[in-house]
Amino acid sequence: METILARAAAIFALVFAVQTLPAVGVSSQYLNVPFAIAIAVVLFGLMLVVSVMAALNRGGTQPTHIVMGVFTVVYTIALALWPAGLLRGASEVADQPWLWYLITISMIFAAIAFSPRWAALYVVDITAVYVFIRTQPAGGSAPVVLALLDGFYVLLLGAFALAVITAIRAAADRVDAAQGTAMEQYTRAARNHAAEVERAKVDALVHDTVLSTLIAAARADTPTERRAVVQMATAALETLQEAPYAFDVAVDVPVARLSERLADAAQLLSPRIAFRSARLDDTLLPGAVAEAVFTAAQQALINSLQHAGDDTDNVIRTVIVDSDPSSGLTVQISDTGRGFDDSSVPAARLGLRVSIRERVQAVGGRVKVLSVPGGGTSIVLEWGPFR
Repeated sequence: METILARAAAIFALVFAVQTLPAVGVSSQYLNVPFAIAIAVVLFGLMLVVSVMAALNRGGTQPTHIVMGVFTVVYTIALALWPAGLLRGASEVADQPWLWYLITISMIFAAIAFSPRWAALYVVDITAVYVFIRTQPAGGSAPVVLALLDGFYVLLLGAFALAVITAIRAAADRVDAAQGTAMEQYTRAARNHAAEVERAKVDALVHDTVLSTLIAAARADTPTERRAVVQMATAALETLQEAPYAFDVAVDVPVARLSERLADAAQLLSPRIAFRSARLDDTLLPGAVAEAVFTAAQQALINSLQHAGDDTDNVIRTVIVDSDPSSGLTVQISDTGRGFDDSSVPAARLGLRVSIRERVQAVGGRVKVLSVPGGGTSIVLEWGPFR
């Protein structure tokens, strides 16, 4: 906004300067030539410098503001010295000096270069100097009432320019403040989201490894089972230390490859788990999605094995993988076991909430839990459609 104000003021100054050139050309009739040349060269030169600096905007607007401030000071000095530069007997010819035309430019420059308080003081002071000279022979010997009326118009123009520039700056400051607040809120939200994702990842990792190992240890009765638990504990420690992924999250994974890994995991957990796939092709999944779906499905199977009932209870477990470009990926883990009430699961239980729901939702997926006490359970993991 400061750049726009500086450039607008520079264009305005150039337009006024061009309109003033004819009057400057005849000023030699009533001005001392050295004085006429000096004020014309300095004032028009400063306006040209302001225009070039505003157009280039090198180093920001601060250098442009400095040159504008210099122009206001030089203009005030030139206006005060105007009577001294007149030739004798030339007051009638100099009734409307060309310097009058630049007073609006000077006030606009002051409004941009100075603070509102100093700019307002400058507008009042330059108006007072103008009214005084207007009543003198060098300014046309205008009556006091006419000089005050002209001064009122000058003051009105300066006050209007100052009010507009101040209002624009205030609006820009409000926009900057709003943008800063929005960016701060966005940064805080992004930080909180990243922390939440990391927390969910750690919670899921702890649940999938440590808690599963502890549950297996509690159920280990035979020496063979105890040796298996020791191996699980060792693997759990390695997992916590290295936190490996089933899939490389930076590499896309074919849906068929994910299906194969799920089939292998199901067979390792229990040979009696039925696995079925449909409509699989070489469609690629983002690595992070494949990782999340795989680990969530694995956790759903572990939950079923731990809570739905033993194989001896005639519990049937199935895994179905389906892929369709229009609807996306669907993985359904079902059993005919005890079932449960989803709303009654304690918040401290991390398996369903963190290892399944939050893990899949973190990659833009959806989780449906279909279960009733005594009626079995079906966990549906969805992601897509594919792009």
